[in-house]
Amino acid sequence: MIPILATYCVLLWISYTDSQTLSLTPSNNAVNLGEPATFSCNVGAKDGDWALLLKQIPGNAPQLIIYHHHSFTSPRYGPGISTDRYTSTINSAATEYQFIIKKAETADTAHYYCVKWFGSIAAFVFSQSSKLIVTVDKFPEPALLVFPPYTEDNESKDSSTLTCHISKLAVSLVNVNWLKDGTTLQDGVSTSNPVRESDNTFSMSSYLTLSSKDINKDSLYSCMIQQEGSSAFVSKGVKLSQC
Repeated sequence: MIPILATYCVLLWISYTDSQTLSLTPSNNAVNLGEPATFSCNVGAKDGDWALLLKQIPGNAPQLIIYHHHSFTSPRYGPGISTDRYTSTINSAATEYQFIIKKAETADTAHYYCVKWFGSIAAFVFSQSSKLIVTVDKFPEPALLVFPPYTEDNESKDSSTLTCHISKLAVSLVNVNWLKDGTTLQDGVSTSNPVRESDNTFSMSSYLTLSSKDINKDSLYSCMIQQEGSSAFVSKGVKLSQC
């Protein structure tokens, strides 16, 4: 009887845990530079715990932006966050929190999460991510450099790896593609997470590994990047026959 009761309690707890969910909308949001951006977090029911908005740049730890609760007279902010740029409102039932960026900047392009502590299960619960893209006519042109394989790698019988170093990116959400004579390649591509530099731009690297049977030394290999919210840039290419 005891094992059956224990199993029932575990299943009941799992069912209750699954009911503690957060919904953050919209899942994808694009706004023009300087326009407001709004995230709506539905917490399900009014209770005694705060709702938080986190921002995450790929490869970096989440950053606390703002948090609110129906018992607060005004929202509160994470370390180093400007109170002039963000605000929050709560509906009368205290079930829906709106987190608002008053005037979106390019640096706001990122993934966002609504997070809440549920005392009933003693755990933080995260919403699904919401991607914000701040669109501009044109970002400053980034720097793209394609490097051929090392000499030893180029002479390998198995494979060769080309490197595309990308710097001076305005935002952290970037799509990278490799091209062979202008045609996109799908296989053998790996790309690092962006790194924030001291000038607040981002840099990253992408790699294209080609097996010996796929290498055409007379083909032109290049990389193309598109920063979310702006147009694409294509690097100058390299031919392995010229390396």
